[in-house]
Amino acid sequence: MAKDKAAPGATIIDVDQYPPLLEEEAAAAFLTELSLRDTSKRANTALETKRVQISHAVRGYIEILEKALRTNDIPTIIQQAHEIRGLAANAGLEAVGRLADGLYKYVDTATRLEASVDAQVISLHINAIARASTTASEAKAYGEAVATELSALVAHKLQAINRLKTKPV
Repeated sequence: MAKDKAAPGATIIDVDQYPPLLEEEAAAAFLTELSLRDTSKRANTALETKRVQISHAVRGYIEILEKALRTNDIPTIIQQAHEIRGLAANAGLEAVGRLADGLYKYVDTATRLEASVDAQVISLHINAIARASTTASEAKAYGEAVATELSALVAHKLQAINRLKTKPV
């Protein structure tokens, strides 16, 4: 067991020290049930019945994200991008999730490295997220390409930050 420097009162437990959640026989039955085609079908049906609600929730997060952009509220941008990237695919908005993932990685990494973020990169991501969430046909046609290009931009920006942060003094 090691102490966590970021959380001094916490102890990190090795993976093999966690007790099993299920007995071995119950775990095997659970995995078998999950692998059944019927289980997958039921799960997809359940998701489908909630897709509209999930989509509305994602759009609500996007509104908060847009407001955070206008007020330069970086912690809220990180939080909302994280929420969006987790829910978007369940709402049938895969491109939105991919774009939000890129935004999250960029802002979170830059913040953790105590580097300034490029407001234009954030704005590009948020505008693309908003657009992809409202026009499904465009999201399907262009979403992947836009996400790929923004991902390349984020990688370039983070490499520049890393070079500055690791530059010998």
